[in-house]
Amino acid sequence: MTDLPLYLHIAHQLQARLDNGEWPPGSRLPAVRQLAAEHGVNTLTALAAYRHLEEQQRVVARPRSGFFAALPRHVASGTTAQPGPTAAALVDVDSRMSQLIRLSASSIRQQLHMAEAHSSLYPAQELSRRMQLLLARQPELIGAYLPTADQQQLQQQIRRLAASWQLDIPLDKVLFTQGITEAISLSLRLLTRPGDVVAVETPVYFGLLQTLQTLGLKALEIPCTPDAGLSLEALEFALRHGAPVKCLVTVTNFQNPTGALMPDDNKKRLLQLARRHGLTIIEDDVFGELYFGAQHPTPLKAWDRDGEVIYCSSFTKSFAPAFRLGWLSGGRHHAALERLRESSSLVSPAILLAVLSEVLASGDYARISQRIRQQLKQQMDALADAVLDAFPRGTRVRRPQGGMLLWVEGPEGLDSQAMLETALARSISFAPGLVFSAEPRFGHCLRINCGQPWSTQLAEDIRTLGWLASEQLAGKT
Repeated sequence: MTDLPLYLHIAHQLQARLDNGEWPPGSRLPAVRQLAAEHGVNTLTALAAYRHLEEQQRVVARPRSGFFAALPRHVASGTTAQPGPTAAALVDVDSRMSQLIRLSASSIRQQLHMAEAHSSLYPAQELSRRMQLLLARQPELIGAYLPTADQQQLQQQIRRLAASWQLDIPLDKVLFTQGITEAISLSLRLLTRPGDVVAVETPVYFGLLQTLQTLGLKALEIPCTPDAGLSLEALEFALRHGAPVKCLVTVTNFQNPTGALMPDDNKKRLLQLARRHGLTIIEDDVFGELYFGAQHPTPLKAWDRDGEVIYCSSFTKSFAPAFRLGWLSGGRHHAALERLRESSSLVSPAILLAVLSEVLASGDYARISQRIRQQLKQQMDALADAVLDAFPRGTRVRRPQGGMLLWVEGPEGLDSQAMLETALARSISFAPGLVFSAEPRFGHCLRINCGQPWSTQLAEDIRTLGWLASEQLAGKT
């Protein structure tokens, strides 16, 4: 190896990183100048390394865009496949999810693994009083159906709320669902059949992976970064060169788990890309109302002129988790989604919809959601500071501009799954990185929920997690 030209040394290092899954298929690789600077060589040597990998069909060059990780080649019978992720695969994540879900019903003292805020953030007593008064005035609400007039009033309230987010939602294009999970599931059931390919972000919320598994769908994981969200270059590469993709599910505002906020220009480019390829988009905006800035980020749906974005939202995070009240606006697919829902859950509980309508009409929802946002921002700031202070050198944290999740990238070599086992022995939980992909990725990462009120005990528990990470890297645990 010592007698090899410099460009081959660099090419072999890049190939090893590709084999380890550092750059999933379709990912943009470092620019030629960046690669040259990293290795202390001139740009011609760096370019020669990429050209060598191009000849080996490990990378693909795109004019004026750079180099991208290639899709894996088909492997002949009897040969060994190159390590790394496949382009699209049936999802099988039950074994990785079951432990995490069981933790929620356990006696773990400090539960930081789920995307949930503490009950103290929500107006439980206020909602209890409202429900009692509503039932006293309208005992018929205990029945299954919300009266038509009341439902239309609620749809009008939703329309007004959406307008404040730059969304123009027709009154007859609001469909209520049992939380956002049902909205996404209905959309997938309408657009796909078992065996179809669905593009998703990676890292991706494990609940979506479970939905894809239940429906027998293949996940095509598109890289997502905390800085800009979904990689449009990688998505376009996959659409051009990969298997046909039926739809894309994306969280453009405060993505789970990275907290990424897609810039508006990227949202517009995503719509243009989808239009060119005839791609329907399911937009999950469950965290959109938990913004830390001045206003709700503009949803992707706001620029949709073709009706190809199915917009899904929910009041689960910003108002009342146990109500499980979600809604969607399906664009040109809306009528079909309404028919599909009629064959499943049919309606949301009338009394819960009536409470929501009253809270929206009175203006109390704005007050409640603003208080929750302010509290979450304070807790996020405290959590991010504590993680950076306690975790080992090399840990990376990008503070999200909203939501309730902090994505922590530990130093290379950290095994967050093994770290979770030692943390559970101290009654602390978090979500290890491996659960956020159908492939064995993100093992050095973890997701921590900032929904718990900041306290001396929580600060101590974060210090404990940092100590566990340091001890593991030092080979002591």
